[in-house]
Amino acid sequence: MKMKSFVVLIAAMTVSGLGHAGNSGKELFEYHGCINCHGADAKAPISKMIPKLAGKPQGELFTKAKKILSGEGDTKESEIMHAAFYSPAQCDVPPDDAELTAITTYLASVK
Repeated sequence: MKMKSFVVLIAAMTVSGLGHAGNSGKELFEYHGCINCHGADAKAPISKMIPKLAGKPQGELFTKAKKILSGEGDTKESEIMHAAFYSPAQCDVPPDDAELTAITTYLASVK
């Protein structure tokens, strides 16, 4: 019975957002696994195919990320990112719009 209560608590925390590391863009960048490919502060990607995101305009970052996450990206890089988000070994769940706004605002502020 205790295990069932624990599972329900974890599920409730995840649904309510309490399971997230935090709500700052930097924390969400790390929580959602963006750091795994784009590197610390989005300045040191693990491959030439993965772009540096730091300092780019927030609106551009948000629009491109939404397109990629929805599977509508039209480049090989877009396909890789989309696949990574849906691979449990690489990334966590994709961010929602509010989280994506926080992440892209943070990235735009990184110099």
